[in-house]
Amino acid sequence: MIVVSVLLKLLGVGFLCIAGIGVMRLSDPFQRMHAATKAGTLGAGLVILGSVISHGATDATVMGLLTIVFLLLTVPVAGHLLGRASYMSGARLSLRGDDALAGVLERSDRSLDERLAWLPSRTAAPGATTATLRPAPSPKKRDRSAPRPAPVVSLPSIEAVRFAVIQGQVPAVAARACAIARRLRSDLSAHVIIDTGAIECAADPAGARQLIRERASEAIRDMRACMEGSGGEAALNYDEGDPERLLATSDPGRVLLVLPCEGWFHHQVEVRRDQTTWDPDGLLRLPMVHRGPVLFVSPDAPVPARGTIVVRDRDERHLPALVEWALAGELWPASHIVHVGPAGADGGDEVEAIAHRFGCSFERRIVATDDCAIPEDIRLPRAVILGQAPRPLRTSWFGSHWRRRIAPDAPCEVLLMEAPD
Repeated sequence: MIVVSVLLKLLGVGFLCIAGIGVMRLSDPFQRMHAATKAGTLGAGLVILGSVISHGATDATVMGLLTIVFLLLTVPVAGHLLGRASYMSGARLSLRGDDALAGVLERSDRSLDERLAWLPSRTAAPGATTATLRPAPSPKKRDRSAPRPAPVVSLPSIEAVRFAVIQGQVPAVAARACAIARRLRSDLSAHVIIDTGAIECAADPAGARQLIRERASEAIRDMRACMEGSGGEAALNYDEGDPERLLATSDPGRVLLVLPCEGWFHHQVEVRRDQTTWDPDGLLRLPMVHRGPVLFVSPDAPVPARGTIVVRDRDERHLPALVEWALAGELWPASHIVHVGPAGADGGDEVEAIAHRFGCSFERRIVATDDCAIPEDIRLPRAVILGQAPRPLRTSWFGSHWRRRIAPDAPCEVLLMEAPD
């Protein structure tokens, strides 16, 4: 009996190793799931059966057999449900024939990772054919029947909204992101990040990590309370590492990133070691890696029923497309568009045409400066749209907050996007 027990255990371990290799090496989630459920269940069952034989006691036999029955009843059901959810969410599917479920189950045209901008667009595997996917519905837009000049760059509709969860800055950012996602019926995700750069620069890295994690936990509680109060729901993502790498995307337009106007992912924990140069000042660098629209939200920004949107033009070729994208996504209930730029700015005519198409009045202001500031007599704009982040990329420059470089007396929202590649 001992020999039989050892053989069963070895055979079970072999199947478990095959399952592990399959999970790591097979090409799509469905094949990996097949390896985990089939070979994994068989391997675990054989190991349990070998243990039952080696023990020989009645209670061990009953417990072992019940465990095997439980595995056989639950693992196939769980695998089926996971496979169905993966298929409908648009998970990568490598086929060498037709998709038998095409037209039977509704399937997204892009995987969840791509919609959240965690992965680049997928390509078909060599020798395989990719199933024909059903296009996802676009958000409802206003009437665009009036002709206009075509923008140099076009941006797709918003498919996902991501927002940063930073201690002390949660309520305004979470509420704003939730409202946008609900109105556009797009995916919403909250990103809690701990900047390991702050930990590495601390005099006591272990203590700093613990303290920052506690602050991040407080931010998560604030975010959940805000979600419950607004009736929204967000997928929570927790990471430790470089925020610029973790928030990087390569698909301009589909993902909107919502950030506070200040704060960083060390969650306001001051633990810097003496005589080090690390400074928690990376908010304005995030648009450089996000490669898409970034909305900076202020808790004291005015919220009029319909407001003025200021477009600060510094001859960025993608700026008209960003304006159209924002109005089509109804980020603000705009009634008046003010174009601020140098004389002869190429985007002025396009912005005017876009404003008229969306039923907004238009005003043109000529300025000689090349910075991002808007005229001081524009009072309480709802938002300012920029084609690039204010330089230098510092949230505080000689004691002046970066938003004051744009509108000194107007605590408005700022939408900006760096030029796409």
